[in-house]
Amino acid sequence: MHVSKSIPIHKDLWAWSFSLAIAGYPLVAILSSLTEREDGLLSIVFRLLVVCLCGLCFLFSDRKKAWRFGNVWLFYFVGLYMLKLGLDANAGIGKAPQGLVFALTASVVPCAFLAFSTNRWLEVNVAWAVFVVGALTVAGIVWLQHSGSNVVMTDNSDRLYLDRLNPISVGHAGLTTLIASYTLIRIAQGKILKFAIFSVAVAAAFTMYLAAARGPMVALACCVILFPLLRPRFITMIMGWLLVAGAVLVLATVDMTPLLDKFHLTGTAATNSTVARVEAISYSWELFLQNPWFGYGTQLPFFSYPHNMFVEILQDMGLVGMAIFVPLFVKIATGVKFLADRRLVLLPLLTTQAFVGAQFSGALWGSAFLWIVVTILIFRVNAMTSFDLRARRRVMERSYTRFGALSGAR
Repeated sequence: MHVSKSIPIHKDLWAWSFSLAIAGYPLVAILSSLTEREDGLLSIVFRLLVVCLCGLCFLFSDRKKAWRFGNVWLFYFVGLYMLKLGLDANAGIGKAPQGLVFALTASVVPCAFLAFSTNRWLEVNVAWAVFVVGALTVAGIVWLQHSGSNVVMTDNSDRLYLDRLNPISVGHAGLTTLIASYTLIRIAQGKILKFAIFSVAVAAAFTMYLAAARGPMVALACCVILFPLLRPRFITMIMGWLLVAGAVLVLATVDMTPLLDKFHLTGTAATNSTVARVEAISYSWELFLQNPWFGYGTQLPFFSYPHNMFVEILQDMGLVGMAIFVPLFVKIATGVKFLADRRLVLLPLLTTQAFVGAQFSGALWGSAFLWIVVTILIFRVNAMTSFDLRARRRVMERSYTRFGALSGAR
């Protein structure tokens, strides 16, 4: 499960399926906006395509005993949440019926197919696939904005969005592309490729600036600060803290009010959403208190969802759900550290992005990016751990055999 043969990127079905599953929808949203389709047909076709591609990955992989690399707390959590969502959908409460369909097609089924075929994982190939999909997205957004297309719009606080792509999704598309670019730039590349990667990274950063969404920006800051702590190599740590020190110096010496207003970090922005988010979280907490053990339900009246993952877990599944999630969260955190110690950066950074972003926006049933990344992280870490243990056992067995032979000869 741990070792997979090196194959060219254009033949790596798993890498392309994974990249489309977590980063492909913004491309569909751009295409939908350009064609002015209102029926959502392109989105439906895209989701079905991703399911089919992930299914092919599952069929073409070595599936023997792959379930062993899962995590019991992940299965319990997903099972309980889907049960609650299914009950709400059966009762026709709010958007639960649509949420159930979306969760199954965009998260649960792709997660299962990809997780049970993670022996196909090659970090370089996956990084390239995510990079290509992200590069097409950010290039499209920057080009549409530069050309003055009416497809690209701005709200009254000058945040860029498309008809089917809100500023938060635009910002996360840029951040995902930045993470893939960073993963590739650490690998030995030719000068032309490095220049191309750097150019896409600049476009991705510019896209995040145009979106001006707090969630992606805070996630980027957490990636910059957290990763040097996870992987405390001296040079990496020094570079990370120098970047932080430079940012602090800029904040201390430059009037940042216009920039802070743009990212809604002050109260002067015309469409500051902080008050609405606090109200949603407060209302969700009140509903949780009505049934603290098993939660109120998956639908938040008036607000759809509380815009915070931990509060939503309490609202949806109560203390029982949170008790299941805590050991799952510990497993995810240790998995991030496990991969970072082995200088594998893609999944740790994507996981950081997903978790930080989930504290600002997105319902659990709609967080396909989060659950796909987390599931692959858990399966991948467990597979690598199992491989390491088997390798150590074989080494020890050989050592004991050799020691016994020497003792007998003596």
